[in-house]
Amino acid sequence: MNFKTITYSISFISLMFFNAQTFAQKSSYDLITKELTKEQRDLLQKERGLMKVNRDVFKATLTKEQVSILRDRTISKNEIKNRLTATFSRNQKNLVRSQQVRLRKTRENFRKTLTGEQRKMLKQRIDKIRKNKDRGELKEGPRNNNNANDGKKRRKRGN
Repeated sequence: MNFKTITYSISFISLMFFNAQTFAQKSSYDLITKELTKEQRDLLQKERGLMKVNRDVFKATLTKEQVSILRDRTISKNEIKNRLTATFSRNQKNLVRSQQVRLRKTRENFRKTLTGEQRKMLKQRIDKIRKNKDRGELKEGPRNNNNANDGKKRRKRGN
């Protein structure tokens, strides 16, 4: 093959890869937002902005020790969470608690605005995502391959 053909092939493949990935990520979110009213979209957008501001405020309070805990990739997410929360100051605990309360209130307010049809559609989409997507790590820590039954439960025979 000549240089021109190789260049065109690589550029075409990369273009297809990046477009497919961008489209795939936007499509499911766009489908959901199309079903929402303008007020619902505005509520979600406003809350998303507030969450970003709160997250930035919280990140500014992190110490070097806490940042090093967050960046440690050798331990599970659950262990990171446990170690990090053990090092929180009172101010950090209050920030996290207020964010959790705000998130709960936002969810309640959003749920109150949903119609029956919207509830059904969102539930179906969420169930589909939960069923089809690999959810990452297990709660107990990193994955291990010492499961002799390949994850299947076997009935014990009492002989």
